[in-house]
Amino acid sequence: MRSLHPSFAWVLLLLGLAGPTVAHAKWGSWGDWGNVLVTTDMTQEGRTITPPTLAEPVYYRGISLGRRLGTPLRGDREPSERELNDFVAGILAKQGYFPAKPGVHEPTQLLVLQWGYMPAETNDLYWFLGYNEDDDIAAPSDVGFIGAEVHRRSFRSMVVETILQDAQYPIYGIMITAFEHESARTRQPIAYWQTRVGLPTHGKSMAEALPAMILAAGPAIGRPADKPMLVDVDSARAGRVDIGELRFMDSFNGPLPARNPGGKK
Repeated sequence: MRSLHPSFAWVLLLLGLAGPTVAHAKWGSWGDWGNVLVTTDMTQEGRTITPPTLAEPVYYRGISLGRRLGTPLRGDREPSERELNDFVAGILAKQGYFPAKPGVHEPTQLLVLQWGYMPAETNDLYWFLGYNEDDDIAAPSDVGFIGAEVHRRSFRSMVVETILQDAQYPIYGIMITAFEHESARTRQPIAYWQTRVGLPTHGKSMAEALPAMILAAGPAIGRPADKPMLVDVDSARAGRVDIGELRFMDSFNGPLPARNPGGKK
């Protein structure tokens, strides 16, 4: 299992509440984009819980941080934050994640959404895309030396090849992190999982890329996976995506409720 990144902790420092919206989102302008990379890191606590289904859903409280990853590309066209939040809520609902309703269904998980850009050829980008030397048959064995790994490059898996190729360019990234709901507001939050979705930025805008990326990644969100997955984003994009009435249940960008220092009720 890949080691977890500090983002499980620092994401909590950025929280702003997700809230009620009702919108229709329509996305278009198709082309040949290839595969999107989907990586899910799971904690030991996360592996003890059963992934949701439509018959046995998970009720969550959703928090959207908006575009918090990286620096915007000059001249790029970004999506409406409210429409994108609603779009993601709709994709989550198809996987069995439903917004909690106070007094009806109380939340058991806190889902934190953010997106943005990852610059090319950085350690954070390799991590974001799920690169693991243990999965790379041609990973260098000695820094500064050329060894037998050079002859093994043609035997790399398609996933590793795609990660190394995509990492040469800036990418659009979407990240969803799940916490146990009550502990998320304490000093010792319990993280369950984090799903990251990445796609190179060239030849597309953020406004059209992010909905297609989350649509393609939908079935893999929050599901145990020991390695990154390749998903054909063009198949997910084939046709117009028309999202109806989807909602988060709180209000955007509000402060977190104050809790006592010990984190107890």
